[in-house]
Amino acid sequence: MKMTTLDWIKIINEFKSKGIKIVHRNALESLYSGTKASLSVIINRLEKKGLIRRITKDWLCFPPCEIWEIVRIVFPTAYISLEWALHYHDIIDQEIKIITLVSLSKTKYIKNSYAFEIHKISRKLYFGFDEKRIAEPEKALLDTIYLRKEVSFDLNIELLNNSRLKRYVKKFPKRVQMYVKEILDIDI
Repeated sequence: MKMTTLDWIKIINEFKSKGIKIVHRNALESLYSGTKASLSVIINRLEKKGLIRRITKDWLCFPPCEIWEIVRIVFPTAYISLEWALHYHDIIDQEIKIITLVSLSKTKYIKNSYAFEIHKISRKLYFGFDEKRIAEPEKALLDTIYLRKEVSFDLNIELLNNSRLKRYVKKFPKRVQMYVKEILDIDI
């Protein structure tokens, strides 16, 4: 039996009613008796209608999806950091289009409906994020300095917690400590 767009809308709404917003392509394949190629065409059509957003090649979201919900499921060893987290915490005013993640897995760039820039970090620097997997502002700043080598935007430094920043920066290499001392004029 051929599945219509209405059938797919019903399936999507069933997922949503169960609180499921993010699925692997395999979940749709298990409900579909056609070929993988024809399912790709269906997914493209549903995406054009705004019923699905492609996260990666195999991960899909039924909007609306919060970035932190996506990260927790699709990138389980990652947390949101760098510029995206700094903007989220109002430390920088510029709007950020690329979602920057820090992860224990390899560095890569993924672009579909969302753009993810993923940076590998060592286990000893894997800390400082909340239950939504968003870096605290101080950790996001330190990750930015560590991974980008500099900060190229204006900072609302009055929003930073200096005692947390001092505690966290001690775990980073000397070059990061010196840079923080220079740009924020604080003793470490």
